Amino acid sequence: MTRIGIMIEGQEGLTWPRWRRIAETVDTLGFESLWRSDHLFSLFDVPDRPGLDTWASLTALAMMTRRIRFGPLVCPITFHHPSLLARQAAAVDELSGGRLELGVGAGWHDREHQAFGIPYPPVGERIRRLDEAVRVIRALWQDGPAQFAGRFYRLDGAVGWPKPVQRPRIPVIIGGKGPRVLEVVARHADEWNCGGSRPPADVRAKTEILAAACGKIGRDPKTIRRSWMGAFLIGENGAALERRARKIQEVLPRWRSTPAAGLPAALRKEGWLVGSPEEIVGQIRDLNAEGMERYMLQFFDQEDLDALHLLAREVVMRVT
Repeated sequence: MTRIGIMIEGQEGLTWPRWRRIAETVDTLGFESLWRSDHLFSLFDVPDRPGLDTWASLTALAMMTRRIRFGPLVCPITFHHPSLLARQAAAVDELSGGRLELGVGAGWHDREHQAFGIPYPPVGERIRRLDEAVRVIRALWQDGPAQFAGRFYRLDGAVGWPKPVQRPRIPVIIGGKGPRVLEVVARHADEWNCGGSRPPADVRAKTEILAAACGKIGRDPKTIRRSWMGAFLIGENGAALERRARKIQEVLPRWRSTPAAGLPAALRKEGWLVGSPEEIVGQIRDLNAEGMERYMLQFFDQEDLDALHLLAREVVMRVT
C-alpha cells in the first residue's frame, strides 16, 4: 500500500500558527503522516527566518493530532545524545498513543555545527556514532537495566522511562544514501529513507547498494521498508504551476534567477515531483516500481494549504 505524508522544513519560516494549521489540515485530509526536519537555522541563507525546535514541535503535534503518524526526518546524531533522544522519543510516543517514528541520521551540514559550536567529526566517525546510537536507543526502550559498551557511548545499568507504547519498539527510520550509511541501514533500520534521490534511476542505484549491504550480513532487504523524501510542485494547469513556482522562488533563493515559466521543468530535472495531479500520480507509480512504499513530500510554501487539498483530493486518493 502506498502511503503519502507531508514533510516540513521546520527551520524555513515555521511558526506555531503555521504548524497548527498544517497539522490540522494534514490530519483531516487523509494523509498518512507529517514530518519535519531537525536543523537549527535556515539552510537557504535567510538568517531572519523563524523556526521551531524539533522536539517541542513534535510534542505539540502529539496533542494537536489524532490520527497521523509523525516524526523527525531526521535527527542528526551530532545534535542529540542517544540516551536523551531515546527518552524524548518514548515520552512523545506515549503522549501520542503510539504514533511516533524516529528518524535518525549521521548529520551533514558543517556550517550549522560551526555556527552553534557543536562538534562535527569526520564522516567516518559520524557514521560509527550513528551505528552505536541506534543500539543505545533500542537498549533503553527495552525492559530492565541496559548495558552497552561502545567506542563513543556507554550504558551501565541505565533504565529508560517511560517505555514506548509501540511494541516491540518505535520504528527507526535511517536516512542517507552513501555506501557506509547504507551499511548501517542494513544492520539496524526498520525503514530506509532515500531523501533527495532523483527518481527513478538514482533510487534504483541506491537500492542495489542497500541490497548488497544486506547480503553481506544475511538480512533479507525486503524486511526494510522503503520511503522517499522529496519536494513537489502541483498545479491543475500550466498557469497554476507557474504561480506556485513564483512562491517557490521566494522560499528558495537559488531559483530566483530562473524564469518562473521555466522553473517547473528545472525542478523536475532536480528530482522534484512536478506537474498536474495525473503527472504526479505517474511519477509516484514510477517510484513504486523501484520499491518505494512511502512518500514524505516537502511542502515549502507553508501558507499554500490549497496545494495540500489538491494533493489529497487528486493524488492521495488515487495511489493509496
